[in-house]
Formats: sequence, C-alpha cells, structure tokens
Amino acid sequence: MGGMTKADLEAEASSSFFNRKVAGITKSVVHSTKLWFYGSLTFLLLITMILGATTWENTQPGEYDWIIAETVYSEATDAIGYATGEVDPFSTTAVSSTPRTNPSDWHTMTHIYEWADGRSSTILTSKNIQTMCNTEAILATHDNYPKLCYLERNASATTPTCNGMTLSLALRYYGIDHDWTCPLLDQGDIDDISDALIASLETDLGMIMHGLHFDKETIANGHPTMVRSFVQFGAPMEGFSSPDDDLTAQNAAYEKLVAPWETEMHKYFGVGPSFGKSVYAGLHLKDDLKIRYWGLDLQQLEFLRLIEGDMLFSMFALIFVCIWMTVHTGSCVLSSVGMLQIVCSLPIGCGIYKLCFGIAYFDTLQTLVIFLVLGVGADDVFVLADAWAQSEETVLKKDYANEADYLHTRLYLAYSRTVKAVFNTSFTTAMAFVATAMSPIMPISTFGIYAAICIILNYLLVISVTPSAIVVVYRRTSKCFCAGGTAKPSWDVQTKSVEETAKHSSIVDKFYGSFYIPLMTMGKPNSRVKPVAICSISMLFVWGCIATSAASRLKPPTQQEQWFPSTHMFDGIIDTMTRDFSSATAANYVPMTFSWGIDGIDRDVNESGEKFNKYVPNQNRGEAVFNPEFDILNPDVRAHIVASCSLIRQQECSAMGCNFDTLIVPDSLICPLEEFNLWHEATYGQAADDVVPQSDLLPRLKTFRKDTKPANDPILGSWETYIGLIDDEVKFVKLSLSMSMYTLQSIDTKKDVKVFWEKLMSDIETAENSDVGGTVLSESGIAWTWMETEQGLVDGLFNGFLICFPVALGVLLVATNNVLVSVWSILSIAFIVASVLGTVEMMGFPLGVAESIAGIIVVGFSVDYVVHMAHMFVDGLEHGCDTSEKRFDYSCRNMGGTIIAGAVTTAGSGASMFPGTIQFFYKMALLIVLTIMFSISYALFFFMPLVLVAGPDKNFGNLFKKEGKSAGDGSPKGSSARVEQADEEERKGRGEWNVELVKVENIKEANL
Repeated sequence: MGGMTKADLEAEASSSFFNRKVAGITKSVVHSTKLWFYGSLTFLLLITMILGATTWENTQPGEYDWIIAETVYSEATDAIGYATGEVDPFSTTAVSSTPRTNPSDWHTMTHIYEWADGRSSTILTSKNIQTMCNTEAILATHDNYPKLCYLERNASATTPTCNGMTLSLALRYYGIDHDWTCPLLDQGDIDDISDALIASLETDLGMIMHGLHFDKETIANGHPTMVRSFVQFGAPMEGFSSPDDDLTAQNAAYEKLVAPWETEMHKYFGVGPSFGKSVYAGLHLKDDLKIRYWGLDLQQLEFLRLIEGDMLFSMFALIFVCIWMTVHTGSCVLSSVGMLQIVCSLPIGCGIYKLCFGIAYFDTLQTLVIFLVLGVGADDVFVLADAWAQSEETVLKKDYANEADYLHTRLYLAYSRTVKAVFNTSFTTAMAFVATAMSPIMPISTFGIYAAICIILNYLLVISVTPSAIVVVYRRTSKCFCAGGTAKPSWDVQTKSVEETAKHSSIVDKFYGSFYIPLMTMGKPNSRVKPVAICSISMLFVWGCIATSAASRLKPPTQQEQWFPSTHMFDGIIDTMTRDFSSATAANYVPMTFSWGIDGIDRDVNESGEKFNKYVPNQNRGEAVFNPEFDILNPDVRAHIVASCSLIRQQECSAMGCNFDTLIVPDSLICPLEEFNLWHEATYGQAADDVVPQSDLLPRLKTFRKDTKPANDPILGSWETYIGLIDDEVKFVKLSLSMSMYTLQSIDTKKDVKVFWEKLMSDIETAENSDVGGTVLSESGIAWTWMETEQGLVDGLFNGFLICFPVALGVLLVATNNVLVSVWSILSIAFIVASVLGTVEMMGFPLGVAESIAGIIVVGFSVDYVVHMAHMFVDGLEHGCDTSEKRFDYSCRNMGGTIIAGAVTTAGSGASMFPGTIQFFYKMALLIVLTIMFSISYALFFFMPLVLVAGPDKNFGNLFKKEGKSAGDGSPKGSSARVEQADEEERKGRGEWNVELVKVENIKEANL
C-alpha cells in the first residue's frame, strides 16, 4: 500500500482554511526556495542590525529598580525625601549644602582583622597593630581619598578639612593626627591602651564608643581575637544637592573613586583575578592576619565584574547548542540557520520590547533570556527537522513524477505538524512568562514580557525561515557531521535498504523501538493492565505527592540572602558585622523617620513635566503633597508631636530582631519640638504654649532652627531638614531615630519587628490631639520597602501559578480537543513544578530571588514536552490509531526523539551557568537542569504510561468528534495504516504488539 500521493495532498489541502494556507505557503517555499531563503535571511539580518544598533543597550542599575513604587512604605519614603530636599537652606555656604560635610551611612569602608591561623590569644600585638596601620594607610594616603573623605569644620580652618578617620582602630594607638608612617609601637604602650578600651566596654557609653571595634567575646575572654576599623566617606558628592540626589549617578561617582584604591589593595596582598575565579575567592593574608575589607561601593564593583564574567559562559551554551543541533539534524547549514534565528530573536525582541511596549528598562536579568531561547528555539527547530525526516517514510518518491511535488508533499506534512505543535508549546510557555509580567516587581515583570516576546519570535522564525533552509539543504547542500559529507542523492536513486536503515538508526530510535515501547506496552494487546507502565505511574505519583508536600514548606530566607559563594570574602560579611561584634555603628541599625504635615506623594507631578514611569524608576518619582491644614503654631499640633516622641521612646519590642528592649536604639531619637520647648523656656523665660499671640512664635522657631543644633549631634547636626521651612512657611516637621533592628535582615525578622512598629503607629494616630496633627508618615529606608519586594517575589510566584495553570489547561483543551488528555497533562505539569520546588526545599534553599524567578521559568519549561507528547497522542487518531496503545506507539515514534533532543539542548545551555561565581547563576543552572530532568521524566514515565493505561480510546473525552483517517492515507511512521500492513495472522498468533516487525515491514514497503 502506498504513501501520501499528490492527489491525497490536494484533497487534504482543500478540507480546511488552515490546510489551504499551509499548502499555499509550502508550495511557494518549494517553487521559490532561493527567494524565501535569501530574502528571509537578508530581512532577518537587516532588522537585527537596525534594532540591535538602536535599542540593544543595558540601562544603568539604580537604587529603586527592585522597589515596588505603589506600596505605602515606598510612597512615604519618597514623600519625606522630596519634602526634605525642598526646604529653604540657611545659606549657600551652609554646612549641610557643602559637598561631603555629612558622614555617609552607606558609603563606608570596613576592615576586619583576624588571626590567620585562628589562634585564641589577643590580636592586639605590636606587629598586628602595625599591619592594621599599613593596611588602612593605603586608603588614607591614596590620591582619591581627599575626594572621598567626609569634611569637618573647625575654628582654625576657613574651609572644611578631611576628618581624621576617627573610627580607625589603628589610630586609637597611633593618635588621630598620625602621618600613616606606621612605626612599630612598644607592646607595653599597646597593652595599656587595650586595657583601657576593653575596660570601657563595661559602661554603656564605652560600649557605644568602642564596642564596635571588638568581637562580642572580648569581655568574656579579656581580649579580642577579631577587631575592625571603619572609614566613613562624606556625602553628598561634588555636584549633588543632597545624599539622596540622583542616587544612581552619585553611587557611580563613589565607585569610580574607590576602584583605583581597590587595585592598590590587590597589589598589597599580592592577589589577582583568574579566569572563572574572583580575586576575592581566596584569603587575603598579611603577616599573621587574615584581613577582610568591604563596602557597598566595593561590593557593587565586584558584583558587576562577576556578572560580566559569568555571562561569558553563555558563549559555551551557544557552542554546545550549535554542536548538538548539527548532530541531531545532520546538517551544518540547518543548525547554522537555527542558531542565527535564536541569536537574532534577542535584539529583535529587545526592539519590540522597547519600541512597541515602551519599556526602557533592560538589565542583567533580561540577558538571561538567552539561556531560555537557546532551549526553546532549538526545540522548535527540532520539531520541524524531525517532522521533515519522518515524512521521508510517508511520502514515497515512486508516487511522484517530479521533485517539486515530492518536496511539496513532504514539506506540507512537516510544516502543518510544526505550526500546530510548536504553537501549542510556544503559546503556553509565553503565557507562563506573561504571568510573570503580572509581578509587582518591575525587573521581574519586564523579564517576563521580554521572555514572552522572544519565545513568540522564535516560533515565527521557525515557520518562516527554517522551511526554506530545509529545502535548500535537501537540494543544494550535503549533510555533514563536523566536516565532510556526501553528495545529495540524485532523483532516480532508490531509498536506503532495510539493512542501511537499521544500521544508521539513531540511539534514540533504538531506545524507543527496542526498549521503551516494548517495555511500557508489555502485557496483553489492548489491555489496560500494563505492569511496567502502572509501576512507573505509581512511583512518580508518590514522588509527586512527596515533592508537593515539600514545596508547600518553602519560605522566604530566614537570613540575608547570599549572592556570593561560600569561599568569597563578601559571603556572610554583613552578618559578621552585625552579629559578631560587641556593638554596632549607627549605620548598622535601620534609620527611621516620622513626619507631620506631609499627606503623601503625587507621582504624576514632577519638575520635568513628565509623569512617573515605572520602567524608569530612578527618575520623576513625584512631588510631596503637603497638608494645607497643618499649622505648627497650633499648640495642639505641637503637643501631639511632643507626645509622639514620648510614645516612640517608650515603645517596647520583644521580637528577636530588636537588639534592645525597646523598638529604638536608646538616646537615638532627635525630636525638634522637645528641644525647641526647652530652648524657648531657657531663652524667653516662658513656655512656648504661653506665647500670645502664637504668631510671635514663628520668628523664634526660625531662630531656633538656624542657630542651634540637635543635642545628639552638636557638631555636624542641623535642624534644617527637621523643621521643614519651605518658601518661609513651616510645611512639615519630622523626627529621626535608629530602630534597634539591624539593617538587611531577613523578611521573617522584619515582620516580627514590624508588629511593634504598627502598634506604635496605631498609638500615635489615636493619641490625644491626633485629629489636628494630620497624617503621620513613617519611613525606614529600605527596611520596609525591601520587605515588600521580598514578599512580592513570593506572591508573584504563586499568582503566576494561578494564571499559568488555567491558561495551560485552556491551551491543552484547544490543542488536544480532549478533556481526559488535558487533565492528565495538567496533572503531569503540576507534578513537574512541585518536583522542582520540592527538591529545592529538600536541598535547603529558601524561596529567595533566584528561586522565585526560576519558579515561573519552571512552569514555562515544564509544559513543553508533555504538550508535545499530548498533541501527538491526539494526532494519532487522525491517522488511524484508534486505541490508546496504537496512539502511544505513534506519539513515541513521531515526537519522542524530538523531546529528548530538546531536553539535551535546554539542559546543556542551562548547565553552562554552573561554573558561574554569582550564586544566582548557579541556582538558575540547577533549577533549569532539574526542570528538564523532571519534565522529560514525567513526560515519558508518567504522562505517556497514564494515557496508555487510562486512555482515552477513539473519541472518548473529545470535545468535538473527529474521524480518524483510513489506511493508506500517508500517515507518519508508527500509524495504524503501517501497522495493518504487517502480517496480521502472525501478530495475532504471537498475541503481542511486535513494533519492530511493523517498522521493518514499513521500510520494506518503502523500498518497493
């Protein structure tokens, strides 16, 4: 019985609109191959160059990229920050407006010193103190330090001068005015100073002043084994109006000045980078000391270096995928075209992303899409290439008078299958990333949009560029494996013999034909009892339930998320600084501000005239909205603010995150109206509330604001931003303090402390006279705003699931037209996702940034192989396979090799990130490989056995009835038409489904 003929093609093509279009496109490709091939490649390269040149550019990372702008915490932070920047300055030469005359809380360099051999004796020896001095002298004597140091005024200087590094431990011994020559000191003198410093730790004042230098066991041991020094830089930098002005550019200015000092430090320690290894991966030793040095500026420089280095591993992914595509397709030309499509989809997708969607943000996270499209794009090419290869067994040359008709029929079969199969997986995967786009976190949201665009682009390219490449390869080029090749057989040469076909069968074909299919179908023909299949289903079902339980236990990190490997100097250094020393610096505690007179922020009002754009989060963040009813001259308003100061001091906190019994660090509150009342009574001999009329109080308040300083900061402090005088009118008043919680704590720690903060806010808002005080805003820097980001990562993941699974079910119902197959598919996909996340939990990983991002990627990848097999299983009915057993055979033979090839490609490209230094890349590699491993396992050993055992058969479960084709319709390999050509009597006599005999009979018929 023959294969598909030209008449069969014409009949099928006229049966539906879709078939007519496919027939028309494939006929055009065959008859105008050169035009399609060279035209599509030229257009592809041209649009890539244009969009790449105009849009392919990373944006500068900023402070607000990952902050959710819509939260009340973010709005309060921005409102108070804007209002503070609008206050009337004392004068153009005031200290607060002079560059670097305020010590920066964020731009600080820390040196930590420990014994290199871990000994327990005192570290305060003459030699060690000299080493500390020499180490810190590299920064103190560097040419860039005068451009970084914070400046202070004194009576003898007309201009501010560099502060003398008052937080340097070495200078406690050498003296604050030391010239950094660092001679060896007498050990007796060192012991005297050390004893005095350690003794002072027994007092509260001494602990605050000196405890920050010594490890927390110093008092118990009588000496320290680990010490540290600090160097505070000044703020704001030259050219910026305040420490918060244009943070992105200001941070870049710090980093530019820190970088040359970092290079000198590397020379001092005799270390240098090597390929794939950070300069901070090993110990930095000097004499007897292990020295760690860290600052946010230093960390940012290192982080960017490591990301650039880790992204180089994408080249290995490209090379691997290219080689594997060549191996699988057997054609260098076809693999080259496939790789070109994948690579070009990235800049084209970037152009659509920026120009059509109006998204300006494009950063490191978006560049990770290359690892996704390498797998997805290669899989798309494999579907078409495999369908083309399989059509050779279905479309026989002897049935055609010329090559054009023969190629048209083959391409029609391959193309029609690809258009449907790849659409199903591409649409489902794209929708998984669209679900990611619903995340409130802008970088995650834009990553989802960009990934979805690139997935769709690869689908469009595989159905527009690849078909002509396949015809070109057949007609004009030889097949090759790395080098060489054989000439294309001439039209009149017969197809391969049975022996040649068997000899050249791929390992994957042999796996399915000789092992997998016979093993799974073992048992009586057409019986539901398949022992191996049932055992396979049971084992993976039990594992899926266990993994689901484990996945449900995933929680956000209980410690600050680590971005560096355990061998890196920066790994855990923040925890060391906050937990392992006797006391912390003010910069180690969360700063907090309360304000009255500010109602909120209007995002749509900006000096530039532009509205806030969430894709450009570091610009145009809005202007503060002031309360027109706020009146500082109202005694009740002042009374409420003063009473709030008392409530703040008294607020207890029993959470583990609080380092004192109170919510705030003792004596850290700066309350301007309390000090104003004391000043007023001392200056005028009467209470401020007794002044009549109260309007006389305003000039006195202005005098107090200008001529006095906060008691907690009598040298550099100022009331300029505490009493918000704007256009000579008091628009707001604010308080500042240090919360007793350390900065950069885990989300669970912050949530526990936040309970006490919320109680405090409730007490303030319900206190006496609160109705006249107006809105009370409170901001805590990144403490609450980043907590919302961390929670948003978790919520975004599970909200994504709520979107992804219904969409996947809808796509499956449309693609398969069968309820039962769709349900089995969704169950398989759910178990794949649960297996990956459950394994993550079992490995001890929390639900951090990398895990949350990868969770949606898992959904995107998990659908591919199951949907491919489901589509082919249902497609079997249209080709005469009316039982689940025949459809199982049909699906495995026609799509099994494709999904394995796709799995190798995706897992290989993901695995290229394993050598990366940044922990994020390692986790992404692990999660992608786990996803592919579980996806292929559940597709072949859960879903396929499930449809084999549980059906459906024939039209059972179909939404709309479909009739299968009769024998001889030119069905692909493994179809019922082919099966019926086997020796029916012999097969019945054996009582089994001998698929290998059927395959050989098919080949024999083809050769005839």
